[in-house]
Amino acid sequence: MGKISKEILKKIERENIKPIGKWSFVLKNSFLWTLFGLNILFGSLGFAISIYLFQSSDILNLILSVNDFLQVLVLAIPTVWVLLTLLFLIVSYLNFRYTKRGYSLSFVKIFTINIIVILLIGGTLHILGVSERLNTVFSDSITSYNQSIDPRYKIWSNPEGGYIAGNIVSVEEGSIEITDLEGNRWVVGTSNARVRRSVSLIEGEKIKIVGNALDEWTFEALEILPWEGKGRNMQEKHF
Repeated sequence: MGKISKEILKKIERENIKPIGKWSFVLKNSFLWTLFGLNILFGSLGFAISIYLFQSSDILNLILSVNDFLQVLVLAIPTVWVLLTLLFLIVSYLNFRYTKRGYSLSFVKIFTINIIVILLIGGTLHILGVSERLNTVFSDSITSYNQSIDPRYKIWSNPEGGYIAGNIVSVEEGSIEITDLEGNRWVVGTSNARVRRSVSLIEGEKIKIVGNALDEWTFEALEILPWEGKGRNMQEKHF
């Protein structure tokens, strides 16, 4: 027996070192894989909600109708959810890196795998409508969620810039009255407005409006869109 082997045996006997059981490694590996899976899931959910909020801001439909498109584009990015997605992406990468298989892969491969998985799962969740339902749950259960996280509340609370949104409280010929996202009441002229087919101008309907503020609490609508941003076709309506 070599000198080094003898020294190792002496140290084991002297310090009463006991071998680590196989189950310890199995549990550790299982724990890391579980964390990896959870972070991939949360990252995918964050990405799905980011897609939903960006899409619901109707930014793509406003490209030709705004002068400050870059500013609106920045506002339309759901910053909090994007940052959370990146955080879960990084954490999932770190967890996967220390699993049995992940240890042998390069940084580029692991990170690429994480990104692809999150994009695929997140995109699928959005298509299935999970992102919309989750956003509704967060909106209903978290008091400050709408004002601080949902970018639509920033974009569509700018009557001076031509963007306003709210709930219809009454409907008259040629106009409607709405309560905006900050609780203020506006009289909105609709005679020359293009109304999205998915919009019903009835009491309780939540809508987004592109137009011009005529004076305090009076707005002239040029285009009326659904709050959720669904549907691309428009039809001309006069009220």
